[in-house]
Amino acid sequence: MPHCVIECPADLARIVNFDVLVEAVHDAVEASGLFADGDVKARLVLANHYRVGGKRAPYVHTSVHILSGRSELQKKHLADAVAKAVCELLPSVKMVSVEVRDIAQQYYSNRAAVSALSEAV
Repeated sequence: MPHCVIECPADLARIVNFDVLVEAVHDAVEASGLFADGDVKARLVLANHYRVGGKRAPYVHTSVHILSGRSELQKKHLADAVAKAVCELLPSVKMVSVEVRDIAQQYYSNRAAVSALSEAV
């Protein structure tokens, strides 16, 4: 945790290397100091069919999914840091947005949790 899901049009490849975009988001989240080293995961989902304000305009939207427990201020700083990183990388893209989503810890599971359950039996 966290999982950063970046959404943007596939044709944004004309102005940015997607690996650089993923790295910028990853690094901004890692630099927040809210997460343990190696815990940040970032991925890119490309859209071929989209509209922004009724036209095919470039955009970048990032959802940062985190386990609940961070303060409202921490989440706001995280959203701002990611938005700043994307805006600095893509100054010509006017539609940049970030949302931080809490995941209730009691409803989250992963391989480590499943392995721990198996070992306890």
